[in-house]
Amino acid sequence: MKRFPVFRDVVVFQAKLLVDGLRDLLISPVSVLAALVDLLVPGNDGGKRFYAVVRFGRRTEEWINLFGAADTLDARQDPSGLDVVIADLEEMLRDPARRDEARLKAQALVDRLKGGGKDEPNW
Repeated sequence: MKRFPVFRDVVVFQAKLLVDGLRDLLISPVSVLAALVDLLVPGNDGGKRFYAVVRFGRRTEEWINLFGAADTLDARQDPSGLDVVIADLEEMLRDPARRDEARLKAQALVDRLKGGGKDEPNW
């Protein structure tokens, strides 16, 4: 069925938009703060803090690969960055054994957070 890949790519794109938006919300004030520190601290370091934030932003942009779905029009590439996380999640949802394993780990974590379970999960 040709519709499933489109549906999957829409869901993945929306998830990536969310991650990208959260990244933007965090990086904006951090970049302003870094620039202020660069401007106020004596010395001539050339804005190293601000540019470090910008480089971090570039790396996270590549990791998120927001518009990677456009690559499917040409050919599927090996996943990298956030696409690896999404592919692993997708595999877990399709494989009943992995789904049960994830459910048990999540339940153990919830129990531990509630204080009800003293046993450490066997991760």
